Amino acid sequence: MSRNQMGPEGVADYFVNYLFNNYQGARHVRRVASWVGLIVLAVDKVGNSWWRRHTRQLGFTFQDCKFKVKYDHTIGSRGGIQVIEILPGRGEPEGGIVTSITSLREAEQFYLHAEKILRKLVQQKTNRP
Repeated sequence: MSRNQMGPEGVADYFVNYLFNNYQGARHVRRVASWVGLIVLAVDKVGNSWWRRHTRQLGFTFQDCKFKVKYDHTIGSRGGIQVIEILPGRGEPEGGIVTSITSLREAEQFYLHAEKILRKLVQQKTNRP
């Protein structure tokens, strides 16, 4: 199982530092920063491999499916983080939203149940005609 060379703590530090260096003082950033560690640990727990995508996204695989984790300004009342399936094909098109995280409690739920959430999506894809 390959892992990001920085390890989960290094990746969480990278994203929190990125947020504070590039969005100093923004309230939505302070709010999201507290979720980053839980989300990175969830990806570390379930991802067959994972990596930093671009400067602001985390990518990972689960049972031969690819996913990305990214911030979205339009979810919830103040934005949040989404886990999105990446479809095969040129340009890595986005598939469906696996889950949206808009609070620390939802980040905790993703950490606790990420494997169940992702397995359900993979099983739904497998059972399609």
